[in-house]
Amino acid sequence: MLRDTNIGIDSIAFSTSRYFLPLSVLAEHRSVDYRKYCDGIGQIAMSVFPPNEDIVTIAVDAAQKAISFIDNLDAIDLVIFATESSFDLSKAAAIYVHNFLKLKPSCTAFDIKQACYSLTAAIKMARCFVQSNPGSKVLVIGSDIVKYSPNSSGEPTQGGAAVAAVISENPRIIAFEPYSGVHTTDIADFWRPSAAKEAMFDGRLSAHNYLESLKFALDEYLQKSKLALADLDYVCFHSPFNKMATKAARQFFPEKDVLDASIYNAKIGNSCSASLYISLISLLDNCSENLGGKRIGLYSYGSGSVAEYFSGIVCDKYREMSLALKNQELLDSRIEISFDEYEQFCANVIPASDTKCSYQNVGQVFLSEMIDGYRMYQLKEQINKSSVDNCFNMLNIA
Repeated sequence: MLRDTNIGIDSIAFSTSRYFLPLSVLAEHRSVDYRKYCDGIGQIAMSVFPPNEDIVTIAVDAAQKAISFIDNLDAIDLVIFATESSFDLSKAAAIYVHNFLKLKPSCTAFDIKQACYSLTAAIKMARCFVQSNPGSKVLVIGSDIVKYSPNSSGEPTQGGAAVAAVISENPRIIAFEPYSGVHTTDIADFWRPSAAKEAMFDGRLSAHNYLESLKFALDEYLQKSKLALADLDYVCFHSPFNKMATKAARQFFPEKDVLDASIYNAKIGNSCSASLYISLISLLDNCSENLGGKRIGLYSYGSGSVAEYFSGIVCDKYREMSLALKNQELLDSRIEISFDEYEQFCANVIPASDTKCSYQNVGQVFLSEMIDGYRMYQLKEQINKSSVDNCFNMLNIA
């Protein structure tokens, strides 16, 4: 157990694709009542990713915003990249991010995975590192893109996002409390063999285990903390789809309102490792009440499975660190694509080797080409626009 020290999130930001598909459009073309998506799973749209966006490009975009609040980047001694969407079984995605952020060479960088729990695991590791190395900061990133086959039950839950946070002493957003409840069990509710292009899952089993794990983790958290449910002012959940979080809240926290925490996930879709922290950002951005001094309960779940319940106290300066206007602008400025364009995006998830992609409508870093399967990235600001082949011509997308 961590000692009761003042360690937590000093800055936090997210990024997602610049394209989205309303689920009303998907419902129409799948001959499904839209209420099955809106009311049944609590989603209204999903982020859709073109071939030149991946977990690295959105991670860099989120991380650039998160570190913009940090005066001394040399204090960042560790970068941990959490994902279950890795495209390389050897090289860490964290190294690409380290390069584009121009962090010092003596900064360690590596990846970590355990399904959707992985960013919580990264934060837990970061807290221990900061505690053992006073003055150090750790950049943690959770970045995932979720894709399922057309007409599958998982299709309307697709999405993706990256969350980046700086973990430090004397945080300005939220200070974590030193106790948590954990529940680990071996269960086949969600898995993706190394040769598979997409995950396989048992939806009913996963939903059941999500709630069962919450029960055990929450009970242990309450026992260790000596707190009662009434001591939690707000609650946030990992949200593979918003209805799962709503159901958990109704079952275990019937007095708690999770509407503000659900706004962003409803528009983004499932972002796996980033999902819980998208909920936290949504709460901080959209709650009209001043949350300074409020205790936030956080539930993290990763299929397979590992679950953890923990909490933090919102810092008085959290509004000074807010990116609420930029976050809303990011979501509002996304380009709505047609169903035909969505299908073309799906058919071109990974660029062919030795092909180049466009910098259009992406963040500051984009996937420019692949050579023998190795991904090459470029900064948008360094590109001569006329020299880059427009992969969107192939897709007939403006």
